[in-house]
Amino acid sequence: MTRPLKVQSPTAFLFEDPVRPMAYTEAAHRVAPALDLDLVRDFLLQNPDFVREDSELLAAVASESGRGNVVAIADLARERLLRESRSAQERFSAIVETARANYESQIRVQEAILAILDARDPGELGARLGGHVAFALAADACVMAASQTPATSQSLDRMAGRIERLVPTERPVYLGPVDRPRAWLYGDKAEAVRSEALARLEFGPDRRVAVLALGSADIDAFRAEYGAELVVFFARVLERVLDGFVRDGLM
Repeated sequence: MTRPLKVQSPTAFLFEDPVRPMAYTEAAHRVAPALDLDLVRDFLLQNPDFVREDSELLAAVASESGRGNVVAIADLARERLLRESRSAQERFSAIVETARANYESQIRVQEAILAILDARDPGELGARLGGHVAFALAADACVMAASQTPATSQSLDRMAGRIERLVPTERPVYLGPVDRPRAWLYGDKAEAVRSEALARLEFGPDRRVAVLALGSADIDAFRAEYGAELVVFFARVLERVLDGFVRDGLM
């Protein structure tokens, strides 16, 4: 009686008979049915170590170039590494570019802060805002408009009403496109301003309401997704400068 010979491949089973000569076994190989490629594939999926642990087989598969439906593992691995390398390089470049832009923005805001800290009165402050500060912040216009109304007042003067509509307490900062020209804020530059950064100000012991406005002819210069941290920081410094003017009786 014959006994089955266990093999580690999906080929047809061979039967070993110690009595029958080797020629019989060789003949069995010659007449064995064609391999079922689906069975081979299923076997390899279920037994991936069959290829990985056979260094000779693995080397032969990896060294062959793709022919027809044959996949070159070495080529696939190389292409994958190249894709991952390019993707990593693009991410790194984006991080570096963002960091560089943030650093340049911080330098510009610092220059603008130094300019307003040296202002001796409201007139000089206005000139510095429209000149050195606008240049440092790459804006076509930089102005401040202040009302006589305290933030806690129930009645607003005309200027305070305009400011409340632009930057109310619940939304003290705005970055985005200009909905309409505002000559009362930008003067003769109002028609050219297409995007703006606005920050609500409150200064003095009675917290008078004011607005800082940066305007640009570029509609994409100020956008909500750019973040308003530096604009808010500059506005807080400007409030302290105005506090000093109030203490000195200049406002």
